[in-house]
Amino acid sequence: MKKIVYILVAAAMAVVACQKQAVEPMYSIEETDHGTYIFTIKAVNDAADPAVKSDYDGSGNFSWSAGDAISVLFHNGDDNKFFTLTTTGTGKSATFSGEITSGYEIGASDGNVSDKKVWALFPASANHTYTAGSNPSFYVQPEVDFTATHFSANIPMYALAADPESGLTFANLASTYKFIVKNLDSSVKKVKLLVSNQTTTAISGLWPISRGTDTYINFDYADPGSANNCITLTTNKNGNEAVFYVSCRYWGQFQPIITIYDAETNFILKRVSASAAKKPTSLTKVQPITISAPGEGSPLPSEFGIDWGSVDMYPADDLKSSFPGDGGRIIEWKATSDATNIYFYYVVLASVAQSRGQWESYINTGYDLDNDNATGGNLSYGLGNGFEAYSIIYPFTNGAGSAVTFKSGVRSDNKTRVYESDAFVDSSAGVVPTYGSLAGDYAYVEASVPREKIGSPAASSTIRLRISLGSTASAAQTITLQ
Repeated sequence: MKKIVYILVAAAMAVVACQKQAVEPMYSIEETDHGTYIFTIKAVNDAADPAVKSDYDGSGNFSWSAGDAISVLFHNGDDNKFFTLTTTGTGKSATFSGEITSGYEIGASDGNVSDKKVWALFPASANHTYTAGSNPSFYVQPEVDFTATHFSANIPMYALAADPESGLTFANLASTYKFIVKNLDSSVKKVKLLVSNQTTTAISGLWPISRGTDTYINFDYADPGSANNCITLTTNKNGNEAVFYVSCRYWGQFQPIITIYDAETNFILKRVSASAAKKPTSLTKVQPITISAPGEGSPLPSEFGIDWGSVDMYPADDLKSSFPGDGGRIIEWKATSDATNIYFYYVVLASVAQSRGQWESYINTGYDLDNDNATGGNLSYGLGNGFEAYSIIYPFTNGAGSAVTFKSGVRSDNKTRVYESDAFVDSSAGVVPTYGSLAGDYAYVEASVPREKIGSPAASSTIRLRISLGSTASAAQTITLQ
């Protein structure tokens, strides 16, 4: 192999730090025999008190972690492409290496001898992009499982050099929130954090980098509850804690709904909803937020003897479409069955039941027994077409504006209906037992629906379910019956 050594600095420093040059900077190019070459950068940080961190050691100093990866921009003619370089080192100084396709040179295609536009982005992603005449777009992954990949602080950073020999200095691209989940139960091994922003500022997806007084990710508009308004992170527990990092535009609004799960059981350990937006004023700030999440168990002891913690909830995409706002009433739901009944577990916003009262806070479930939208009836309540039966329960007894209370057990206005002769007709009234409890901002409801009252679906059959609270419906899901 032929080896050529050039000079380059790659330093990770805070925005507020002086632009110091590292000692003995270097990069190297090592040719291979199969149309590629190995590009190596030594990344150094000699700032006294950096505010940008890949990981946090005990004293809170900057520290690269083994497995950290950066994306570095190369070009071949007009083709601009980020390549991934990875380190096995740790500490302030680490060497990053990666395999580059022959013909690609470091820097952007629209650079020149005095302005090569050498961009580097952390953490690395195959979805980072660059268009000549502009700045890169940074991809914030909407879902990361650090137990399957590699743990890092996941704080977006960039480095930009006008000339490779002038050096690279990393700085923040967004304000970052450090979520410290404490007091986890000993049974919890992996922890999942789902964050949904209640404002219209995105927190994930592909967004352009803007440059002015500061350089930052220009997180754009995203509907509350939409895919770009959410992020899901999973990590292993360390002691009785788990740590996550979520970034947002530094002058924008971040008003999170935070849901913490036991990642192995998908059981909710804690849910917290911010009542006001958090607005840090600097890109260099990492704001810690501590949440206590003891293994609380189910807030609703099952009247039917069901271990709801062992039953999977329906997918997160369903949850993301139903977070608060008038259209966000259903927070979580699960279903299971035995030879006689179908059982449901619902988590809904207590504020909805309180503000709307019992007659607008009913829970409706549609049953598509043949999984065919062209057969069966059209339901109101926002559930749509193709249902052979539905059940409706009224778990709350409170009037609008009053504190949430429950009517547990069998009540006369609960009912099931089946589709016969182009119409839904009563198959029962008062036969659906329901039970409820209240914990903080959430109402927990359990119900049992007799299979014979909705058309006696056969064992091992798969049916489509859809639920609504009032007229706000969830996405459709399926269940295979016992």
